[in-house]
Amino acid sequence: MNNLLSKFFSRKKSALRVFRVCACMILRIITSLLIAVLSAASDASPQSKDKGKQSYPAVIKDSPEARARAERSWRRMLYSYGIAPTPPDLYPITNTPRSLLGISAGIPLLRTKPEPGNDAFSRRGAVKTFLDRWRDLIGIDPAYISLTSADVSGDTERLTYRQANYAYPIAGNFGEMVAVVRMDGRLMQLDDRFVPVVDLPLKPSTDRDIAAKKILGRTFSYVDIAGREQRIPIGTANEVTVKRLVVLPIEKGDSIEVRLAWEIIAGRSISWTVYIDAVNGEEIKVVQNFQT
Repeated sequence: MNNLLSKFFSRKKSALRVFRVCACMILRIITSLLIAVLSAASDASPQSKDKGKQSYPAVIKDSPEARARAERSWRRMLYSYGIAPTPPDLYPITNTPRSLLGISAGIPLLRTKPEPGNDAFSRRGAVKTFLDRWRDLIGIDPAYISLTSADVSGDTERLTYRQANYAYPIAGNFGEMVAVVRMDGRLMQLDDRFVPVVDLPLKPSTDRDIAAKKILGRTFSYVDIAGREQRIPIGTANEVTVKRLVVLPIEKGDSIEVRLAWEIIAGRSISWTVYIDAVNGEEIKVVQNFQT
């Protein structure tokens, strides 16, 4: 009888020991899963915080990698048109073509002579095809640019394109590209001032009326033809016109700052364009709208 009881309790202890081992394994698995979930959540949390804070102004920095990519695209482009190798003339930071320096004969965009009366359409179509093929060099998807003017002078046509992939128009010296095409379809010049897209606030933090009030009471000065300083005070609200919200890229050293700004005209017959930061209310830039 004692032996039977001993065997019974021994089996019971063995089963209990197996149960404890299984329970410990399950507990360890659950703990590992919880740690993994919490770790993933903590990794994601700083990113969401960074998005919420959003660095401002946005900054576009130059990089050797971007320069190398642009130079590779340039070499491929020359090779595809049978043009002898020549170093590219690129803008700093954006690494887009500043000119076609070294390509005196231009780039042949048309393989066949267009039909009479269809010349302009053929030339512009050829430029569009070129921009689409070499979008990595141009720095933008051609779907987000628009032809704003086409001026014929002698044997060439000057085509001006504007960048349209920001929520607001781009002001200042960026966001524009000029292509000069000869009547036979040769691209003779290319000046590309497009900028990469960066994250910006979609709405201003500084109201347009507050931005306008920052101009009231200001005095602007200029030097006239005789070399004398002239001062123009802005004393009334009807001398201030808030035109629009714009994206304003400004080159600073080896980077480009991109801001959301109010574009404001100060003055009447003699005027200045003033850019007020639409996020922090700072005055960013003043441009004289007349020559002296």
